Amino acid sequence: MDVAKNLVVAHGLQLFSIKKLAVEAEVSEPLLFHYFSSRTALLQQLLRREFTRLVTGLNASLNGADTLDAVLRVYVSMNYDQCVEESVINLLLSEPDIAEAVEADVSENREIREKMLVSTIAGNLNVSKKTAAMFALMASAASLSAARFAHKYGIDRHNSVETTINFIKAGFEAHRAH
Repeated sequence: MDVAKNLVVAHGLQLFSIKKLAVEAEVSEPLLFHYFSSRTALLQQLLRREFTRLVTGLNASLNGADTLDAVLRVYVSMNYDQCVEESVINLLLSEPDIAEAVEADVSENREIREKMLVSTIAGNLNVSKKTAAMFALMASAASLSAARFAHKYGIDRHNSVETTINFIKAGFEAHRAH
């Protein structure tokens, strides 16, 4: 799986093949086909593994986040880290036949995360859940846009994350002032 991940990241999905994987992993093609019925099955398994790792890490980070600032830091940092164009998860999710392996998990995870974030924002800012959902959406858009910009222009991770968090918090504070 690690060799497959490295090949996908280095060369993209279009150039990934079982044959290249066998050569790089120094195993036979029949051995790979013994464990995986197809290229798609192998890539789906890789996606499941990477998605599970991502969610496990996110859960661990959120378990220690007991303030709105800490929750924002987790999400903004995750967005920054996942925005890397070479992210194997992003590459695998871009292919519908591979992405279907985790569609239900992605939807369920997104719903759980949205509810948690909306509740955190609503409670901390004393706003309705509908307003908190709008704030969460705006904060997410700002975070993702900032991450893409930072990667494109080589902005340091720490500076990008801090600037984004300050921007989002300023938006929250501006709402409180009204």
